Amino acid sequence: MASVQSIAQFFHWRKWILPVLLGTGAACALFWLGLNQDVLDPATGAKITSWKLLQTFTWSNRATWALLGMLGCIFFRDLGYIIRLHILSMKVFGWRRAFENIMLWELASALTPSVVGGSAVAVLILKRDGMTLGQSTATVFITVLMDEAFYLIAVPVFFLWGMWYGHAFFPSSEWLSGSIPLLFFIAYSLIALFTLIILWGIILSPNRTYRGLQKIASIRRISRWEKPIRSWSEDLLLASQSIRSKPWRFWLGAMGVTTMSWTARFFTLNMILLVFFESVPHAAIVSRQLVLWLIMTFSPTPGSSGLAEFALPAMIGDMLGLGYLAIVAVIWRLATYFLYLVMGAIVLPHWLVRTQSSQNKLPKERGA
Repeated sequence: MASVQSIAQFFHWRKWILPVLLGTGAACALFWLGLNQDVLDPATGAKITSWKLLQTFTWSNRATWALLGMLGCIFFRDLGYIIRLHILSMKVFGWRRAFENIMLWELASALTPSVVGGSAVAVLILKRDGMTLGQSTATVFITVLMDEAFYLIAVPVFFLWGMWYGHAFFPSSEWLSGSIPLLFFIAYSLIALFTLIILWGIILSPNRTYRGLQKIASIRRISRWEKPIRSWSEDLLLASQSIRSKPWRFWLGAMGVTTMSWTARFFTLNMILLVFFESVPHAAIVSRQLVLWLIMTFSPTPGSSGLAEFALPAMIGDMLGLGYLAIVAVIWRLATYFLYLVMGAIVLPHWLVRTQSSQNKLPKERGA
């Protein structure tokens, strides 16, 4: 059972120091080191330094529309997550509560090493806002299931789309080629296996999951946790049975907004690139991000700080050149990482006060 203090302690200001320092330091270092680097001008093909290239950059109508497109991607990315949480909570979480919980969920991911992820903290966030532990666990597992399902489908789709236009799925850099494809497909297979386990345990056979947890609770060595494990397994069973009984419209709606969110998330970078480049290979850029995303999930740093900033130019530099990629990487991290540190800082104080005395469970689901 999560105490009121546990969430507040996780979001303590000391937790922010490392990710902010790593992210800011990496962004500044990337920008500074790239200023005097010799690159090719995308427009003329002439050799020029990044600093001089930036000095010659002029704003255009294309850049304005691309900037608006980036803001639109950010909006639809978060809107999709908010709608999904609204749906999965059986419409008990109103729009404001869903917004606050999603912002804190993203904040937890930003403050947690990527290899660990923010899902465990998300369970506690939803529980503190009124869900039972079983409900919050089932909800987080369902969101993970949908996210992984999108990823598993997106990889072959964008792989084939990119191949159609003659673009490689993996970068041609010597230090990134080699074993990267093999490691990627091993990780992809593990994600597929993990997704099947969640599908089986939460959707297809929750009764067996319940019985398995009950057996674990009866082990003498962990008898001190027997009561909470049994209570959690009962809540999880009830939540799983409620979710799996939903009509196809429920699943179609939740998966639809999941697709909207992830598509917008990946196309955010494409919009940023269009500010600086006349055209970009959209399918190839998204496919490289799919590879990058998998690499970032194994990062030991909070929110992949330090790794993401330097990995992005390495992943797409062979297609677009390195000319603008330092500033692109900085803007990309502002839009996909630092934004949630800011939004989390704004939302957190009010949320902590609102949920301080919220010991009541979520009311029964409305109609449906």
